[in-house]
Amino acid sequence: MVTIYQSSTPVKKTTQVIHEEEYGNSVLTSFIGKFIKTRQLHKSALSQEQTTFKVNEVLGSLAHLYERIRNVVDYKGEHVLRRNAIERIIKRLLREYGAKDTNRLAKVLLKELILARYVENNSLPTEVVNKITRIFDKYVLILSDFVKTGSGITLIAATGWLWGIASCEIEEVLDKTNTESYATLMYDWFMRYFKWEDDGVPLRDKETQIYIAIERALAKSDDEIIRYRLLLKIYPKWKEHENVDIKNFVQKFYQIYRSVEEDLHYPGRFILYRIIQKNAAIFEVLQTVIENYNGDLSELFLDEQKFEDLIKLTCKVRYKEIQKRVNRGVVRSITYIFITKVFLAFLMEIPYEFYRFGSLRYLPLTINIIIPPSLMWIIGISIRAPGDENTRYIILRLKSVIYTNKNIVPNIFSLIPVKRNRVLAKIFTYLYLALSVLVFSLVSYILLKFNFTYLGLLIFFAFLSLVLLFGFRLRFTANELKVTSDKENILTHLIDNLTLPFLRAGLFLSRGLSKINFISILLDFLIEAPLKSIIEVVGEWASFIKEKKEEVIEVPE
Repeated sequence: MVTIYQSSTPVKKTTQVIHEEEYGNSVLTSFIGKFIKTRQLHKSALSQEQTTFKVNEVLGSLAHLYERIRNVVDYKGEHVLRRNAIERIIKRLLREYGAKDTNRLAKVLLKELILARYVENNSLPTEVVNKITRIFDKYVLILSDFVKTGSGITLIAATGWLWGIASCEIEEVLDKTNTESYATLMYDWFMRYFKWEDDGVPLRDKETQIYIAIERALAKSDDEIIRYRLLLKIYPKWKEHENVDIKNFVQKFYQIYRSVEEDLHYPGRFILYRIIQKNAAIFEVLQTVIENYNGDLSELFLDEQKFEDLIKLTCKVRYKEIQKRVNRGVVRSITYIFITKVFLAFLMEIPYEFYRFGSLRYLPLTINIIIPPSLMWIIGISIRAPGDENTRYIILRLKSVIYTNKNIVPNIFSLIPVKRNRVLAKIFTYLYLALSVLVFSLVSYILLKFNFTYLGLLIFFAFLSLVLLFGFRLRFTANELKVTSDKENILTHLIDNLTLPFLRAGLFLSRGLSKINFISILLDFLIEAPLKSIIEVVGEWASFIKEKKEEVIEVPE
């Protein structure tokens, strides 16, 4: 069993100030040296591959359009869209074709990813099909043995868990950026510059939780990706299919499952994530600098002025990209809210209006449709990317990653909760509840004056809460490269107090909707399966016509 500490806020934390003059000798750190070697090996492996896999892109635009609509409905983070699509396509292909011909599954999966533009056409070696086939074979064999031996978990739960991990393994085959090396670099740096002081927590738990938090903060990994990463820690040779002992894994599956889920749901994970997230920005900037630089990294790092200039240029570009991402997020949020709202209007509100009043009252319905998207738009235009002061702090912090510093004073932090006055804690709890009731009551009173029904009120509050939650997450996205602190004033404090009840309600609703998404279910069974079948048939027909055209070309005799 894993030893777990309850936590709420860090007990104490010292701040290390990094000065430029500390790095005048320009000696590179050991962990940046290890990173450079890993990157060179990865680039060398890629250069040996031949890009020969190609598919017919007839109706590819239609497949791409469908995926864009589907991503709006699913409302997943941009970093996990492809992995989520892989898992969804796998489950549909298994329903349609079964698991006997895994090579066909691999080809169809890869073809659909290319048509949906998750993968660039003619950019992958043919060997990728064989790699994905072997991945399918491994998980099919695991599930086959699982059915025979059983475990402490249901087959349905095990199937969903395993195919989620399989989608991550396939995603890694398609990924050319080697993002895991950056997570390793941040882990090495964090372990050098920070110290988790809670003595009662085993070292294994500390290392695992820090690694998970870095995966979340830097790589933007979802639960499925983290499960896959944790499985690789248990089975380092998991990707070497011939070395995986399937029977041994199935026998230990429940133990592995419980261990991974306990690590994934560690009680102090949110506080630790916030500590690490504040330091992830510098590694995101460093990743962008490295991915866009074609020269020798060691020479770049040793030329401090050139390195600083590249960071400044990169930050300007990334800040503009963040603003574009925020704008896209606003559009996605508004589209999601509008589509869902119209769907509910036809499903519930309009029938209820006719049943209760015998006619449709347009004012409450119009307010319910217009206000949430409009509020989302207002929140979006108020969000701004970081500025020059933030860039200066990023440069200073990055020097601690690149250059050796002999005078390291670790930042001390703890996840043990601060003991608060019980009387004050109760008073604050009652005040918060009273404030929540007051806010909801006031808004309800105003809406009832506009002839809202109780059903209309419920739907309005639901969408208002989701809008504020989406807006909060977009603001978080805009601040992902921010290392400076936000300035607080009485106005921001007042807004926080008024919106917190809605944010809490929005979080509760979003978790529920992610589990029961009727629109996604409808898209899965009524649109996606027939659409992909049509696209496949048209693609085969196009290939057939192309072959016939080539047959009429006169061959010299």
